[in-house]
Amino acid sequence: MTRNLGAHLTLAALALVFVAGASCDREPSRRAAEKAPPPKAARPGSFRMSARGLEQIRDNEAFVPKVYDDGVGNETIGYGHMLRPGESFPGAMTEAEGRELFAKDVSRIVDPALDRITVPLTQNQVDALGSFIYNVGPGNFKRSVLPALNRGDHDAVTAEMAEFTKGRNQRTGDRVALRGLVRRRQEEVGLYKTPGGSVSLFFPGRELSRVARCLLATRMQFSLAEPACLLDSCRKSGSPS
Repeated sequence: MTRNLGAHLTLAALALVFVAGASCDREPSRRAAEKAPPPKAARPGSFRMSARGLEQIRDNEAFVPKVYDDGVGNETIGYGHMLRPGESFPGAMTEAEGRELFAKDVSRIVDPALDRITVPLTQNQVDALGSFIYNVGPGNFKRSVLPALNRGDHDAVTAEMAEFTKGRNQRTGDRVALRGLVRRRQEEVGLYKTPGGSVSLFFPGRELSRVARCLLATRMQFSLAEPACLLDSCRKSGSPS
């Protein structure tokens, strides 16, 4: 009974969040928004990742303050920074230092690769490709994804991205599909296919915070005193479970 009640409450909360999000979007600014033109694709040569895209990379990489082996023999620190020849980090790194190093890595690794793109892209596509480049490296991007991208073959782009899911099993040494890489490619492909100006469910960013603020602004409140019955089965039984 308790488990079913929890499931019903979760469904109710999710439904309320989506309804609230839709309600927020239909406030007085709706009429003006309907007249606004759709978001324009960015022009080649001006592609840069958004703050939300960069945040998602940091979330995926996770901050590690000390040097560690990434599983394939690369000494790594911070937000997935692989040590370069001559670099040394004998002590622990602060998160602020990690962010600074991450920004330099994006400028050195991601931005030059984005500059090679010759077709218009949405910001979601730029962020998806930037995450992909940061993870697999600009060389793999240029060899596999870039040719299809500059032909405008977006189906081939996502198909190529989805191929990069294998890593070396630390126990056996075999190259196998890794769950972390599979999940990351799914996130990136999902974002790439999300229309410009929309928020991907894979990369929600702070969209849920916006909905929460709307709930507070409209003074909507949750109450667990009298759980709602969402399914016919509990209505027939007369119990919320």
